[in-house]
Amino acid sequence: MKKLFLVIAMIAVGFTANAQKNVIKANPLGLAFGIAELSYERVVSDKGSFEIGLSYAGADVTTGSEVIGTSAIGGEAKYKFYFSSEKDAPRGWYAAPFVNYSAASAESSSGEDVGFSAFSGGALAGYQWVFGGGDSGFALDLNFGAQYISASASGGTSVSLEGFLPRLGVSLGYAW
Repeated sequence: MKKLFLVIAMIAVGFTANAQKNVIKANPLGLAFGIAELSYERVVSDKGSFEIGLSYAGADVTTGSEVIGTSAIGGEAKYKFYFSSEKDAPRGWYAAPFVNYSAASAESSSGEDVGFSAFSGGALAGYQWVFGGGDSGFALDLNFGAQYISASASGGTSVSLEGFLPRLGVSLGYAW
């Protein structure tokens, strides 16, 4: 799966090598918990950009004498509306609606499979800095908001969950 992220990043860079308004970012907090999150933002106007992201997590969890192998993959899309009158996208304050879909599976050593899927949508407010001269430099994106989640699990017992939850985000990357 790590190879898939690398290939996607290389394709995104290859298609936009001559462009001036791109940002590729990763979530450092997710990495601390074993979740790889990579996103690509493309400026489409002076005050707007489109961002897509992928995430992957995989781990073996031990519960007593049983080992459970888990893996999850997710995708997200958002459109950012930048508000600053002095700065153009991808710098400054923004608001962004988003949608997200995630799927996970777990298999116990006894062979029992459990599946999980979640769909969420919501809105974020945030600020993105680009440090450096001109249109390139290191980027820091901080955001917060709310999301509505609809999740379900299947396997031995079916479970579903729906409701509103807060959301916080931190991303570090490079803009060019």
